[in-house]
Amino acid sequence: MKRDPLKQFTALRDSLSKRKEVLEAELARINSALGVAAAAVSSATGRSSRAQNTMSLKEAVMAATKSKPLTKPEILEAVAKLGYKFAAKDPMNSLNTLLYTDKGIKNHGGKFGPA
Repeated sequence: MKRDPLKQFTALRDSLSKRKEVLEAELARINSALGVAAAAVSSATGRSSRAQNTMSLKEAVMAATKSKPLTKPEILEAVAKLGYKFAAKDPMNSLNTLLYTDKGIKNHGGKFGPA
C-alpha cells in the first residue's frame, strides 16, 4: 500500500518543526550559560537587524515629492532627511524598484512624483 505524499510531507514537516524547537531551546540555554546577548549572536552570524522605519519607502517618497517632482538623487536625499533608513547596501536599487513599479508614482521627464 502506497503512502499518501501529502501525509508524508505533513509528517516530515511536523517532525522538522519539533526538532527545530528543541534545537532553538538548546541554543538559548547555551547562550544563557555563556552570557551571550542576542545582539552579539546576530553580529557573530553576520546578520544585522532590519532597519526600523516609521513609514514605508513609498510613504517617504510620496511625502518627499508631494510639492514637486524630483530626480532620483534628490528623492534619495529627501527620503534620508525624512529619517528613512535603508537596509540595502545600494539604496538606489530599492528606490528604482519602487519608482518604476508603483503605479502611484509617475515619471515626469526624469523627475518622479505622484501620478
